[in-house]
Amino acid sequence: MPRLNPDSPGASPDDAPPARDLWTLALLLAFPSTGFIQKYTGLAGVAVYVTGVIVALLLIKRFAGHGARWLGRYFGRLTILGMAGLIVGFAVLHPLEDGRGGSGKSSDRDEGLNLAVTRMAEGLSPYYPQNPEAGPLSVLPGAAVLAAPFVALGDSSYQNMFWLGAFLFAACYVFKDRALALVVTFAPLALSPAAQFEFISGGDLIANGIYMTLFLLLAVETWSAPDAPWPRRWLACLLLGVAMASRPNFILLTPLLAAVLCRRTGFTKAATGITLVMAAAIGITLPFYLHDPQGFTPFLARQKLAVIDHSLPWASKAMIGMTALTGILGGVALLLHPLGGLNRAFFRWCTWVTLCPMVCAVVSFSVINQHLDFSFNRDRYGLMYVFFALLGWGGMVRDNRRQTGGDAANDELG
Repeated sequence: MPRLNPDSPGASPDDAPPARDLWTLALLLAFPSTGFIQKYTGLAGVAVYVTGVIVALLLIKRFAGHGARWLGRYFGRLTILGMAGLIVGFAVLHPLEDGRGGSGKSSDRDEGLNLAVTRMAEGLSPYYPQNPEAGPLSVLPGAAVLAAPFVALGDSSYQNMFWLGAFLFAACYVFKDRALALVVTFAPLALSPAAQFEFISGGDLIANGIYMTLFLLLAVETWSAPDAPWPRRWLACLLLGVAMASRPNFILLTPLLAAVLCRRTGFTKAATGITLVMAAAIGITLPFYLHDPQGFTPFLARQKLAVIDHSLPWASKAMIGMTALTGILGGVALLLHPLGGLNRAFFRWCTWVTLCPMVCAVVSFSVINQHLDFSFNRDRYGLMYVFFALLGWGGMVRDNRRQTGGDAANDELG
């Protein structure tokens, strides 16, 4: 059975040198927080922060060999302690953050999802008029469906803790290294103020990034296994389709998924899998749009770019075009990529495609304001790609001295 192992060392001859990969991961982890840092400390603070993240990862890699055995030995206890710490921290800090209220002072993503799920349970559209409790819902229906079990438990914000735990155990499976999985899972919360604020405020971007990553992982692995029963493949496509129907930008990952499935399973099965995923995504979204096209508030998300379009009328269309082109080029690159390290390359391209519009927005704001401007990142959208990046580059955190012949043998089976 093919097994995903995006971090396998020496999997592909054209991989970037490990040092460059580690720097890349550091910059990717730092980018979502640049808007926060610039707001309070200016560009000098951004430079210090980015440098700090790079140094932190270099130190983690340097001393990984010394701590790995201890982390692995006490993995269960450390996992329980870490998750308990997150639960206690959330229980204490979330009411304080939520009580700040007011535009720009507190996140309303959790309130928006709570209201959307409640309306769906009452047989109403999840898309409500803007009100004092929550602004217009910017997510697609899939996000509300996946948040529903947690709203039933009391609050959509609980999904962050669940999906962080799920990512930890998925990372154990992918990397075959429990110590590395611990480091990779908790790195964003340790190094990213954006991730810390999103978790404390109860926003869904952490959960959204994780379940999209894990359902992609599940779909590729399930369809790559020649003995996987069809009901399991259909379920993997259904889950991935619902996840893709959480935010519009994830649809642009389709060429990448198609390329990987084509390489792993052949054209016919890849076409079948992509058709099932898209059918699920469209099937869950289209009825809500047709019910009330004018009230379908995810389309209002483009208003966030209105300030750019006023100065650069072509900017938002160029962002969409650049992102779509990146997805197509990534699909072609994956079709030509050696089978060794293909899944790692897949998650790296998922990172670049998801990151592309954010980089375009930062460049556009910088051109308009005539100085480097990361203000677009204050909404923390970069957290959507972080977990792609962790599977794509996370293995670089491992101490090379611990990589034995057995580690290399854990490469993907093509």
